[in-house]
Amino acid sequence: MTHAFFNGLTAVAIAACALLPASAWAKYPEKPIRLVVPFPPGGGTDVLARLTARNMSVVLGQEVFVDNKGGAGTIIGGDAVAKAAPDGYTLLLSTASGFSINPQYNKKLPYKPEDFVHIGLISESPIVLVAPFNAPAKNLRELVASLKDKETPIATAGKGSQSHLTAVMFFNAINAKFRPVHYRGEAPAVVDVMAGQVPIYFASIPGTLQHLRSEKLRGYGVTTLGRSPAAPDIASFTEQGMPEVLATSWFGISAPKGTPQEAVNVLAAALSKALEDKAMLDRLAADGATTRKMSIVEFNEFMKRDYELWGKVLRSANIEED
Repeated sequence: MTHAFFNGLTAVAIAACALLPASAWAKYPEKPIRLVVPFPPGGGTDVLARLTARNMSVVLGQEVFVDNKGGAGTIIGGDAVAKAAPDGYTLLLSTASGFSINPQYNKKLPYKPEDFVHIGLISESPIVLVAPFNAPAKNLRELVASLKDKETPIATAGKGSQSHLTAVMFFNAINAKFRPVHYRGEAPAVVDVMAGQVPIYFASIPGTLQHLRSEKLRGYGVTTLGRSPAAPDIASFTEQGMPEVLATSWFGISAPKGTPQEAVNVLAAALSKALEDKAMLDRLAADGATTRKMSIVEFNEFMKRDYELWGKVLRSANIEED
């Protein structure tokens, strides 16, 4: 399971595509395409999905509509797409949680990673370490010093979540101990951190940007190589001498295994064109996200590296599902 999922289409799917006459996909897509979003409507991820769907609709000449199937840490939506017909008309908004973490953490996952093919990256953004703005530590050096020689409680968006595993990565890097305080998602975690109930949290940029700007939260570092364009005053961990704390929260598009290569190619080209829209790029930047164009092969390699990164973190902490 570890690597087969990243090797693109299986030999069976490739052979099936080869049997199709050249005209079979000449008119693809011939009907609307469903983009399953494994989150409830209304959040930042939903906005990202709808912007992507809107722009791809323009390029493809067919509607790409969003179908929200939230729940179980992206598993419900992922399972729906894994079991959908591989005809190019059902897609999944793929995430780091869904493809890099869940397959290595959740032993009851109802589908296998190799049940998908992957089309392209939409965006990625850093994770940011935050505390109440009035916390005693005013910078990362002071914070790290305060965390030594004790077990620090830290909020997470749930056991096995990206925020939890980033905390593992960070505390491994500083050789200190922590006690995770698990919440049901980011929103309640942020509320309690701002109130001083829990001292620190590894948060998404979109979920905390307004609180960072209004000085309700203090940011100590972001997990990308460089700074986020939406929060340029927060240095990266790499800049501050901690290159081990390096990760991104990303979104892409995937489809059921067996989706014909012709359809995958058309969708990849449409996504690449959709990401040229300035209004969408401006919205991504405002939420602290950036995009970079990748070929299908490059996106698969990107996902493979991310899978290996989080697998290493999981093994280092011996985290198992309840």
